[in-house]
Amino acid sequence: MRSYIAIVILVAVVGVSVQAASVATPNCGGSTSSKDIKLVKPTNPPRECEYRVNAYSKNVCQLRIDFAMTLAQPTLQEEGQDLYTAECTRDYFEVNGLRLCGVETWQHIYVPFNASAGVSRVDLRIVLANRAGGNSLPTPEWNMQVTQLECPAGAAIRELSRRSKQRASSINDGFLVAPPGCLQYFPESKGVVKSFNYNDGSGIYPSNLNYAICFRRTTSTKTLTIRSYFFHVGAEASASTLLTDSSCYRSGSSGVQNADYLMVPQATLVDSNQRATYFCGATKKDVVISSNNPGPLIVLFNSDEMYTPNDSGFAFTYTVQ
Repeated sequence: MRSYIAIVILVAVVGVSVQAASVATPNCGGSTSSKDIKLVKPTNPPRECEYRVNAYSKNVCQLRIDFAMTLAQPTLQEEGQDLYTAECTRDYFEVNGLRLCGVETWQHIYVPFNASAGVSRVDLRIVLANRAGGNSLPTPEWNMQVTQLECPAGAAIRELSRRSKQRASSINDGFLVAPPGCLQYFPESKGVVKSFNYNDGSGIYPSNLNYAICFRRTTSTKTLTIRSYFFHVGAEASASTLLTDSSCYRSGSSGVQNADYLMVPQATLVDSNQRATYFCGATKKDVVISSNNPGPLIVLFNSDEMYTPNDSGFAFTYTVQ
């Protein structure tokens, strides 16, 4: 049986709001009710490290986790003849069924945490494979900033009780609070988005991902513009062409549907004025995509269970205007 180190972070709800003026840095086995928490790998971590983080207040609706992390790359597991999956099985960070591994440089995720609805805790884990015996696994590192976000009055993401309404006027997290269902949220009008384990284009994104990347919309917002400068999603090893829509759903000889794609609602390829929604394949050229979707500003990423050698991910800049 493989040996491992498990880090478990328990987020529990308490009935009393505790104010904290500085960033908490709990040790293994410690607890905190701070709004801002920093979790760093100990110099000599024990076999199991547990943190208990009590809710900052009953108004907490989300956790935002910003992290830099280096773990082992996904494992290629054979599921049948010429059929592989890329799974995080040796080292991994896990929350709510999501597993991430490899190199995550300044990535972030949002975790639902509706304290007013009675959600008692959120469990986060980092599992490490045994590194004894001189194996080639990288030295694990992680540095996580966990922020407890409170929802302003009227937010659809949580139900407001009478008590929470009384305190709503002092909540100022609204800019950072993500719309419901978003794994990643970028409230700034400009920025960079990368797939998980991008690793400067040399990584592998895990199989079986399906998540929403969201952007902040204001009353004056009209367009989301994406400039992709790296794109290798669901492409055959020899492919060097950007594909769209029905080409992003290809059935292999195994009968398993290949459906790795980046979905951009109501999108247009600016150079060719071609309308498309699903994007896959591989290209070394910059690709500019404009979306005038009237609803939420989102991009969806999906990876199926099949791994192909070009499944290394995407990177793009974005502008919201």
